[in-house]
Amino acid sequence: MNRYIKRALIVLPIVLFVIVNTYLFVLNKSLFASEKPYDAYQIDTHDMRDTIEMTGIIMPEEKEEFFYDESYGALKEILVEEGEEVSAEDEILAYHTENLEARITALENEVEVLETEKDYHEDRETLISNQILQEESKEDDEKNETTIFLLEQEEAEAAYQADRIDTIISNKESEITQLETQSEEVTIKSSISGKVQEVTTQRGANKAPLVVVVNDDDLFVQAFLSEKEALFVNEGDEVKLQSVKGEEWDGLITSVQPAPEHEKEGMFKIEIEFVEDDTTEFQIGHTLNVTVKPVVVEDAIAVKPENILYEDGHEYVFVVENDYVDKRKVQLGFKNDELVQVTKGLKAGEHILMEPNRLLVDNMEIEVKVIPLKKVIKTSVETETDSTETGTSNTDSSSTEDQEESEDTDNDSSDTEEQNDETEDTDSESNTDSQNDGSDNTNTDTSDTEEQDDGKKSRYNSDKKDRQNILDPPAEERDEDSGPKG
Repeated sequence: MNRYIKRALIVLPIVLFVIVNTYLFVLNKSLFASEKPYDAYQIDTHDMRDTIEMTGIIMPEEKEEFFYDESYGALKEILVEEGEEVSAEDEILAYHTENLEARITALENEVEVLETEKDYHEDRETLISNQILQEESKEDDEKNETTIFLLEQEEAEAAYQADRIDTIISNKESEITQLETQSEEVTIKSSISGKVQEVTTQRGANKAPLVVVVNDDDLFVQAFLSEKEALFVNEGDEVKLQSVKGEEWDGLITSVQPAPEHEKEGMFKIEIEFVEDDTTEFQIGHTLNVTVKPVVVEDAIAVKPENILYEDGHEYVFVVENDYVDKRKVQLGFKNDELVQVTKGLKAGEHILMEPNRLLVDNMEIEVKVIPLKKVIKTSVETETDSTETGTSNTDSSSTEDQEESEDTDNDSSDTEEQNDETEDTDSESNTDSQNDGSDNTNTDTSDTEEQDDGKKSRYNSDKKDRQNILDPPAEERDEDSGPKG
């Protein structure tokens, strides 16, 4: 039993020592949390972007397909070969005409149907245009920008369909004119210049075209977006294009249209043009990775993710005003790779700490060092600018240091000269006093008075030097005290 008591007496002091030291460590850390300088920056508004990635296909700007049409008669000959260069008005297909009158009548019936369809799309375009005007005339709080956007897309689609049908009607009418002037043979001509991409001899197989002609001088990239993604994408937005080999090119969105032909409902089709003029290295049908970063939230109050303290299921930032801490609860919104939107609890112009500290409490006074915003939240352009400024800053810093060293040397030299002057003055006075003492003992009182005056002069010089140091401190002290505070 005594053995256990002895062990307890040995272990207990050790445990108490550990507990007391741990408490003192935590207490010391808390007490001195306010003494170190904290980096802070001023809140500003930012346009926050999202990253949308998709796969695009390289397409020709101009493409024409020629299908077998038995109404022309029997196909006599395909007049071109795959890979052949053709010009506009070159003959592509030749038919034996068996019944010209029947063919002309059929074409006239087709034109009549197409005219009706064209009228439908034109009427629809006018109707949608009126709906847009009606929606835009509403008050701001009742106006729905999403509805306006979708109506504008539908209006553009209706206009596109009307123009497309008008082109078909013109081609049909040209065919009628051609049939009326020919008797035994009908030839189908190309309307574009380009290269024969494909020739198929199997007539009507899977409704495939007999001949495909493409103009590969002007290429673009076609990709598809969901309706939600299309809301944030606009014509003129910049995109990045990347091949499977990692090669990159710049592009611009030239068109955003509904894609009813897509297998998924509600998809939108975008067309992207290459910024580079030379597109000879691209091949029609190849795929590219497309990345666009549209603005999702304009003028957002946003902070870096590391500026936020997550505690007890809530989010906080440390706002600093006049060197005093305000631990403030905030609400967050949209997030991207760099920033987090603050929807409530923070406003532009306020300063927040870059690194939240759990030991800080409300109304605690701290030392703050304000960091320029561009060094906290950087764009690619700002990064390059910062590197240039850093080089210039280093040069200026080195010259400043040289000047400071020179000033320090001058100060040391002047201090040494002052000390030497004081020493000489003291020696001179001492010799004078000695001579006076030897020549006349009655001057003892006078000598004492002079020594007192010398002491007062020495103290005065010392006090004057101290006052001068306060008003104009040495370069080293100026450097130490020059850091920005609160």
